[in-house]
Amino acid sequence: MGRDRFLLALAATLLAAGRLSDRFGTRRVLVLGAIAFLITTAASGLAPSFELLVAARVVQGMAGGVLYTVSLAIAVTAYPPERRASALAIYFTSGALGAVIGPVIGGLLTDAGGWRLVFLVQLPLPIAVAVAAWALLPRTVAARRAHFDVPGIAAASLFVVAGTFALLELPGSGTSASFLVAGLLAVGALVGFVLIERRTHEPAVRLAIFRNARFVVGSVAGAGAWFAIMSATIYPAIYLQLGRGFGATEAGLLLLATPLAGLIFFPFAGRVVGTLGVDRALLWGLALLVASAAAMTTWGSTTELWLIVLTNLLTGAGISVTLVASATDALSQFSPAEAGTGSALFNSLRQLGAAMGVALPAVAYELVAPSSQSPASALAGSTAAFLLRLAVLGIPLILVAARWRGRPVAAQAPA
Repeated sequence: MGRDRFLLALAATLLAAGRLSDRFGTRRVLVLGAIAFLITTAASGLAPSFELLVAARVVQGMAGGVLYTVSLAIAVTAYPPERRASALAIYFTSGALGAVIGPVIGGLLTDAGGWRLVFLVQLPLPIAVAVAAWALLPRTVAARRAHFDVPGIAAASLFVVAGTFALLELPGSGTSASFLVAGLLAVGALVGFVLIERRTHEPAVRLAIFRNARFVVGSVAGAGAWFAIMSATIYPAIYLQLGRGFGATEAGLLLLATPLAGLIFFPFAGRVVGTLGVDRALLWGLALLVASAAAMTTWGSTTELWLIVLTNLLTGAGISVTLVASATDALSQFSPAEAGTGSALFNSLRQLGAAMGVALPAVAYELVAPSSQSPASALAGSTAAFLLRLAVLGIPLILVAARWRGRPVAAQAPA
């Protein structure tokens, strides 16, 4: 639950952080976000009680939302369009590196000095970010806007938070009061957001962007990549441990192939996108994800370990190409003055895609194996989760194929 609160707090901050960076400049907002992250990280490591730890983590999630949004906006605007894919590849490589070494370092630090050390050892990082941002990023003059669309930002943030919460509550409690209330809040917030943005003179988000096919398809593909990331982390682990009887360490080593493949392929993904073009790169990336998802549906009680590792390698390669191509496609539809807003929208849809990656396969699993912990039941439930995963990942592939014209298409100029 503590991690869920962190993610919900992060989701609540995305659009506000993006709009603030567009209005006051990425340099200023990134420095303030890094300072906030430094304070909340120290508060988490020094928290005298569990309740204060949870509170500090919630505020830390909000600071993390600022860093997450503004850093992506910087990756987009700091390079010319012809080098944007390479910049995004470097950006996502750092995330893949964290996914590979983070759990290992966290475990070592916990064993060496307890959980507090996991937080306290991070303190130099936000300091380095703040100093580097202040020294290296260009100074910008605040945009002259008299109106800051607080109602629109609040409605959009409520939609993302309530939608994420509803998805996380869905497995095992699809008819619970918390799920129903969150679902209704999400629908109401979405309707309210559209109405507010249509009537305000300076909307937080141009609604016309949702009629831009490149932004919509690119964002759906990016959400699909994050769906693949989360579902490839949880359900293969269930298959290996409950269905095949592997220990947690053995299963972790087998699943390490996915982030390792991402770490290897991300640095080259920008070159792939530049060579093939966005559409063709998206097709290849999503085709790899669908192929690996199809391979997972064949996993059974006697599947060879080399096939499991190969499947996970394909998943990691598909994620790297799809993420870089989708971010390049979607974020190219925004002018530099809207980079923060574009980053926030892309990340908000990514957040929903990640939550779907946790929730939807779990529903399929529990329909087939609701309570039994037997290996046969776990295998059947895993197969159901893998089949649903395959169906969901087929959606962005179909959308990209539908706009495919047999040749790479140049990204549409920002509106």
